[in-house]
Amino acid sequence: MVCVAYAKEIGNGLVTLHGDQDEEVLKKAAHTYAIIIAVLSFYVLDFTLNAVQAICRALILDIPPLWQQDIANAWSARMSNCAMVVGYFVGFVDLVKYLPWLGDSQMKVFCIVGITVFCITLAITCFFITEKKLERDDQDEQPWYQVFVYIWRAFRFLPRPVQTLCNTQFFAWMGWFPFLFYSTQWVSDIYFQTHPGDPTDGNWAEGTRAGSFALLCYSVVSVIANLVLPMLTNKFEDKIRLFSLLNLYTISHLIVAAALLSAWFVRSVMGATIVLAIMGIPWAIVLWIPFSLVGEFVSFEEHRRQTANNNSSSTSSARVEDQQDEFDAGMILGVHNMYVVFPQFAVAVISSFIFAAADAVAGDKKNDPSSVASVLAFGGLMAIVAAGFSRSVIRVK
Repeated sequence: MVCVAYAKEIGNGLVTLHGDQDEEVLKKAAHTYAIIIAVLSFYVLDFTLNAVQAICRALILDIPPLWQQDIANAWSARMSNCAMVVGYFVGFVDLVKYLPWLGDSQMKVFCIVGITVFCITLAITCFFITEKKLERDDQDEQPWYQVFVYIWRAFRFLPRPVQTLCNTQFFAWMGWFPFLFYSTQWVSDIYFQTHPGDPTDGNWAEGTRAGSFALLCYSVVSVIANLVLPMLTNKFEDKIRLFSLLNLYTISHLIVAAALLSAWFVRSVMGATIVLAIMGIPWAIVLWIPFSLVGEFVSFEEHRRQTANNNSSSTSSARVEDQQDEFDAGMILGVHNMYVVFPQFAVAVISSFIFAAADAVAGDKKNDPSSVASVLAFGGLMAIVAAGFSRSVIRVK
């Protein structure tokens, strides 16, 4: 994160190693270095965040019992969305004014603050969480390629309840990543269409601020939904089928589909802001219900096998089953995360083709939808597919 914020300065520092050369050549070299450093840093940051998210989800899966999985994942989603609100709010604050010693730009200060909070919260988690001690034996010494064998086995023999959920998650995130990548740009594009002017002047800052405000509304709605929906589910799930986890999960995909497909017709900043705010409802659900379903299944299987082991007279067989439980829990969560991450790369490739096609047929009319709207509409179509797959998801209790 620090390298992302200070990519330009690091690039200028590397240029000094070139010695005395033409100033224009050094300037281009510094620019190239800055781009390379920023891109590599983003890849490292993405890898780090996915690793931390997987570990945090594993803690939620391992520590609470079966009956607390729903509650634990609901609180995880609440805290995540609260952090999102705080993050967008801090982004509005003039950080350079209050923390000038951290940097001379909003980006630099925000990155330093972000990495500081990141490290502090991880330290608190590591200090206060107590895990079951892992006992190793000679069988734990496996060749380096064994992890790939485990992954293949997990894909090949994934239990049907988890497989149906993973299939749904794949298409669900094919719909979510266009929104997460391009929603701010979409609002900004609409702002520029409705406020003609040179995007390089103050108009650009106003357009970006409009996009940030829309995301702030989205995060606030998400926090409210995270507080209300789990309570409604706990109270009415047995009485009203609409509030069951699986039905809410399907409804969330339909909301995403309707909201993203409407991007093709929205022509005002207010309308775009409303669309983003509505997206806060399914976002609260997608951070809560899928992980609750995975946690319920793993906890159910572990409880079932432990019960079977207690009824078994063979201690050695019980130990083998226990090791298999650990494999199942870790690999199931890992495979589920892969189904969430893979769409990120697929969307990046597909979006480039959509942008190219949309720009090729774009007209000069003021009310023509932007190419970003086409990408969002693609996400809406993927959400419809996810809604269909979600009806085959199996829940264990």
